Amino acid sequence: MAPEQHEQERLSFALEQSISASYIGISATLVLALAAALGTGAVAAAAWAVLMVSILVLRGWVLRRAVTRLGEPGGPAQANKDFTLSTVVLAFTIGSLPAIAFPGMTLELRMVVTVFLCLWCCAAMASLGLTPRLFTVYLLLVLGGLAVGWARTEMPGARYTAVAMVLYMVVLRAFSHNFTRRIVEGMAIRAENDALVRQLSAANEAKTRFIMAASHDLRQPLHAISYLGGVLARARDPADVRSANEALTAAVEGLNKLFSAILDLSRIDSGAVRMHPVSFKLDGLVAQLDSEYRTLCVASGRRWECQVEAATALTDPVLLERVLRNLLDNAMKHGGDGMVRLAVERRGDEVVITVSDNGPGIPLESRSRVFDEFYRGNETGPPGLGLGLSIVRRLVDRLGCRVVIDFTDAQTQSGAAISVHIPQGSALLEEATPALPGHGSADEEDVSGLAVLVIDDDATVLHATRALLVQWGCRVATCGRGDVLDEVVAGLGPLDVAVVDYRLDGGRNGLDLVEGVRDRHPGMGVVMVTGESDPQVLDQLAESGLPVLEKPVSPRDLRRTLALFKAADA
Repeated sequence: MAPEQHEQERLSFALEQSISASYIGISATLVLALAAALGTGAVAAAAWAVLMVSILVLRGWVLRRAVTRLGEPGGPAQANKDFTLSTVVLAFTIGSLPAIAFPGMTLELRMVVTVFLCLWCCAAMASLGLTPRLFTVYLLLVLGGLAVGWARTEMPGARYTAVAMVLYMVVLRAFSHNFTRRIVEGMAIRAENDALVRQLSAANEAKTRFIMAASHDLRQPLHAISYLGGVLARARDPADVRSANEALTAAVEGLNKLFSAILDLSRIDSGAVRMHPVSFKLDGLVAQLDSEYRTLCVASGRRWECQVEAATALTDPVLLERVLRNLLDNAMKHGGDGMVRLAVERRGDEVVITVSDNGPGIPLESRSRVFDEFYRGNETGPPGLGLGLSIVRRLVDRLGCRVVIDFTDAQTQSGAAISVHIPQGSALLEEATPALPGHGSADEEDVSGLAVLVIDDDATVLHATRALLVQWGCRVATCGRGDVLDEVVAGLGPLDVAVVDYRLDGGRNGLDLVEGVRDRHPGMGVVMVTGESDPQVLDQLAESGLPVLEKPVSPRDLRRTLALFKAADA
């Protein structure tokens, strides 16, 4: 909670307590007036009582109005003034009674009034304790009036009683400090709980929106795949088969991209994506992006610009590269048919990397939503997943950087310019080579002749993997249960590589299952396949030192990975 909100809540609590106390005080006023009448006369006591009741009623009205205006500009300041003034007037009026009336009262009446006012001050802690200075003034006026009243009497020991009032004021003020601390702590806990409830509510709403949008987007390619399967089952013309196969491949690739993006979001949110910041020169990363996206722009008839100022950055190079690739892909898809620009410049102690285009831009009213999952706005290019900028936001948050959206041309309010602000790196550079993904084709990788063992508890996956590997010329054995593993391996002979799913039936995992096979085939390589997002599982896989493919695995990635073992055998 912001400090001004905290102070406003404290003031609101004090005002509400004081309003309740004002009406209770009317009854107490009548008791005090009755006691005073026996010493000062009915007229003087009645006058004091009328004054007190008027002050209490007026104070209640003023404070109620102050509560209703707390949310208005200048409302808290005015409420604080009204509260302070009405409290001082009330305390002065209360304290005037003993100061004036005590000399004419009997000892018994003075004791009754003293006890009554001491209890009144104690009760006032509930409404004034949250304003320590005002409570101190209140005690000085009320208990000070008591002390003056006792000091004006001629009875022996009266001055000691006056001193006792002062000591009581000190003790009460000390108790109010602890009371205030407890109340403030309770208010802080309540504010935290309210904030958590709002966050949980917002998270639940976001999750619902995410599931609804993901459900729609997942159904689209599945819908197409279902129809295309029917087409392939009845197609006789080779041209029809080829056309349906191409459409089927496109639908599967779209589904794969969507699953991969959702997996990325899941891994980032679960903390599985770790940050390893180093100081590194941006030249190598920018040069590779320049080469790749210049080629893509030329092929699509776009203009590519790259403006680079030599700089070093202190961040994770791999995650930064993913951020920039997502921004560049977003500009290529939705930035119209004109220019795409990548710019790097130093500003103070930051490096600012900007990806811009001259498309329609991102309207001001949409900028708070463009980082939401599945938000697409008014798309001008090919339909996208609506997850690229959501991944960017999460990665930027993980990196501790900040992202700024602006127009490329501020006068016409067109074009999108998205800047990532990164801390500058040190002159003492560490070696940091971003793990840049391959973009070439793996169709020419030779994996024929490899003896491959596939372990998975899903029969459909086993069948599909076997068919793919056989098509590539591999010798394949598949296994879905651990109790037949030895028999399956014996039938295949010497093994080159095992492709193993991590999560298997019965609570077993692929790492445990494959260990026994490696004891009998020490030269066998292992490729782990997983859809896990649990950071502990991913750490365990990383520590194993084995190649890991994350589901959904494309045929290209599988073939490229298997080719590494073919090369090792050669």
